[in-house]
Amino acid sequence: MIYSIKGILLEKQKEFIVVEAGQIAYEIIFLTSAYGRLPEIGGEVAIYTQFLVREDGYLLFGFLSTEDKKIFNTLLAVPSLGPKTAYNIMNVLPVEKLIEAILKEDEKCLTQVSGVGGKTAKRIILELKDKISKMSQSAKDKGGFTAGAQSSGFACLDSLSEARLALGALGFAYAEIERMLAAISKELDISSVTTEEILKMALKKR
Repeated sequence: MIYSIKGILLEKQKEFIVVEAGQIAYEIIFLTSAYGRLPEIGGEVAIYTQFLVREDGYLLFGFLSTEDKKIFNTLLAVPSLGPKTAYNIMNVLPVEKLIEAILKEDEKCLTQVSGVGGKTAKRIILELKDKISKMSQSAKDKGGFTAGAQSSGFACLDSLSEARLALGALGFAYAEIERMLAAISKELDISSVTTEEILKMALKKR
């Protein structure tokens, strides 16, 4: 699990940013509504991440606060609600407004998001009202939701996760990456080698 990435901001595109950490540049799907809270290009940035594996590839989502990340994962718990739709919801509705809409069962507020119709809005409210109530109360006890808040203690990326993302960035398909890594793991303990060593061995397995 990739918990977070801390490094230099290289690019800010329409729907993603690029952060360089440990000589690897990561393309991270990022909320355009939060671009104003990012540093200038070349500045250091700390991004909380959610790494999702799909049959058609890998998706790395980024957030500026653990609260935003928790909300995203909570939305993913709604049946039939995919990560892109969940991200669209967060991009249109600030965390505080989203929480308020769910608690007040405001379907109209939710349906202003592209891809969210009446049935989906009802499903979101039905599935998440109780969960959001608990999260909201916990946040209030700690001083409220602090969008963009930073904290220390970022977890280091493990070599295997770095290698996966690097291979994906090189254009390899999901199935091909997993085949290469599976072949390597039969020969040695991947957790004991560096990212560079894993990449070199993986490329030899093509």
